[in-house]
Amino acid sequence: MSGPEGVAETLRRSHYDIAVLQQAQPDTRLIKHVRNSRVPTPVIVIAQETPSRKVADVLSVGADDCVPASIDPVELLARLRAIVRRIGGHDSMTLHIGRLTVCVDRRETHIDDKLVPLTRREYDVVELLALRKGQVLSKETVLDSLYAGESEPHGKVIDVMICKIRKKMRKFGVDDPFTTMWGIGYRLNEKAFAPLGTRATAKNSNTVQSAKETCLPVRSGINILSNANPMDIIR
Repeated sequence: MSGPEGVAETLRRSHYDIAVLQQAQPDTRLIKHVRNSRVPTPVIVIAQETPSRKVADVLSVGADDCVPASIDPVELLARLRAIVRRIGGHDSMTLHIGRLTVCVDRRETHIDDKLVPLTRREYDVVELLALRKGQVLSKETVLDSLYAGESEPHGKVIDVMICKIRKKMRKFGVDDPFTTMWGIGYRLNEKAFAPLGTRATAKNSNTVQSAKETCLPVRSGINILSNANPMDIIR
């Protein structure tokens, strides 16, 4: 990208979970520009050399973590996931959203402590939308997250998975687990997972909107930049 301005603009326009900066030594200039541009995307720095003073400097100006290039990949992935969880308002490996519980470590989804029988990919969709609760995700964003590094299928596969997850959750009394934003994508419907006693009043007001929910494909949404040298963007 064309310098700090290009980096900040790319992060502002896109919906990346986290940005990874690869540097020789921790450098505050790019992070300062990103934060001064009021871009909230979490940032982790991977540096060849990590003098304590420079690590402290990048953390003080807005980096969320700074690690050496020699870090074990397993530890790096755990740090990335921990940052993304905290930014999403989750403080543990178990995500609680009303009646919905997503156990990230066991890759299980429960409603009222009852296991929802999801496939591997269906679980990935639920976890992604739970981590990004409150955000509308385009089909491209979901595909990038589910099939990163692999050959991506047609976007309609996301519509099919969403439809199947809806059917499975309806058996647990959750009628509309996802909100469809036509022409944009999907968002987790937190109200659908509210405790049963608190939903009676809201149910009538949502009847018209719920009736419009179908399994029709969502049209193509936002195009996400996937090759952003010199930054590696991890969704």
